[in-house]
Amino acid sequence: METWKKIRLGDACKTNTESYSTKEKWGFVNYLDTGNITNNTIDSIQFINLKNMKLPSRAKRKVRTDSIIYSTVRPNQRHFGIIKSQPENFLVSTGFAVIDVDTNILNADFLYYLLTQNTFVDNLHAVAEQTASAYPAIKPSDIENLEIEIPDLATQRKIACILSSLDRKIVKNTEINKNLEQQLHILFIKIFNGINTDVILGDVVDTTSGGTPSRKHTEYYENGSICWVKSKELLGNYIMDTEEHINDIALSKSSAKLLPNHSVLIAMYGATVGAHGIISKSMACNQAVCALLCNKKYPYTYLFQIVQEQQQKLINMAVGSAQQNISQILIKQLPLHSDISSIRKFHDLALPLHKQIEELQAENRALSKMRDTLLPQLMSGELDVSDIDL
Repeated sequence: METWKKIRLGDACKTNTESYSTKEKWGFVNYLDTGNITNNTIDSIQFINLKNMKLPSRAKRKVRTDSIIYSTVRPNQRHFGIIKSQPENFLVSTGFAVIDVDTNILNADFLYYLLTQNTFVDNLHAVAEQTASAYPAIKPSDIENLEIEIPDLATQRKIACILSSLDRKIVKNTEINKNLEQQLHILFIKIFNGINTDVILGDVVDTTSGGTPSRKHTEYYENGSICWVKSKELLGNYIMDTEEHINDIALSKSSAKLLPNHSVLIAMYGATVGAHGIISKSMACNQAVCALLCNKKYPYTYLFQIVQEQQQKLINMAVGSAQQNISQILIKQLPLHSDISSIRKFHDLALPLHKQIEELQAENRALSKMRDTLLPQLMSGELDVSDIDL
C-alpha cells in the first residue's frame, strides 16, 4: 500500500489564473455558463458574435487542457467538469472556479474525481449555505483551503485511469444513443413524409394521470418497491428508476396507479411542460404527469416519437399565467396518423433501435453505480492499486 500524505489544496493548484481582456479583440466567443454543464456533461455552448452581440459580463474566464471548472454557486447541483478539449475562443463564466494543478504534485483527473465525491460536494455546499449572500455560494479560497490526502503521482494516475475508463464507456454509449435517436427521427420523417396527421390522440389512445400519496403518511413511502415518477424525471429517454418509491398501501390509498411497461409520459405543469419519457417497467406517477397507454395499433415506439417530434406544439398548447400547464384534454387533441400500415412499418424498423437505446441506458446505469461505488474506496486508499499494471 502506497503512503498517502495530507496537503492543502491551494499549495498544489492555482485558481482563476487567466481572464479575457477586450484588448484582445476577439471576433467571437464560445461561452459556457454554469448551468450548461453537469457532472462533466455539457449540454450546450453559446456562440457569441461580438460584431453584433454583447459579451455577457460573466464571460471572462479562460481555461486550458485539464482545467477543472467548479461552479461556486450551489455546489450540490454539481455544475462541474474537467476540460479535455475546447472550441476556439472559449470562455467560461466567472461563476466557475477554474482550477489548474501543479503537475509535479497532482494529477488533474485524480483531483477532479476527488472533488466530485459526495462528501466533498456536501461539505462545500454546507460552507456555501453559511454565506450571507442571496444564494448559497463558495469562494475559490474555500476550495484552496481544503485539506486532502493524496498518494504518489503514479498511484494517482492509476486511480484516475480506472475511473475515467468507466466514464469514457458511459460517454461512448451516450454518443451511440444520440446517433440512434437521430436515426429514429430520420426514419420517422422518411416514412411519414406526405402523410397527414388526421386523427386526434384521444380517439385512438387511452390516457391517464397519477397522484401523490399523502405525505402525512410516511408509511406509504417506506420499503417501497414501486417506482414513482415526477415530472422533473422526464428527460426525453427511458426511465429505469426514480428518486422516490411507494408501496402497495400507497397505491390503494391514493389516485396513483400502476402504469404498464413502455407507457409514454408527458409533463403537464410548470417549467417542465412538454417534457417526456418512457418507462422501462411498470411504474406509477404523480398528478403532474400524463401517461399515454400504447396499444397494438399505436405502439410505444410511434407514440414516443410523435411526442418527441411535436414537443414544441405541446409546449405552445400550454395555458395559464402564474404557471403554464397542459391538461389531459389538450394532450388528447394531439394529432396522430391514421395510416396503421405506416405506423406498423415504423414500429418494425424502430423497435431494434429502441431496444439498443434501452440496453445502453441500462449499461450506463450499471457503470455509473460501479464508478460511484469505487470512487470513495479508491480515493481513501481502501482499495490498493499498487499491483495493478496500467
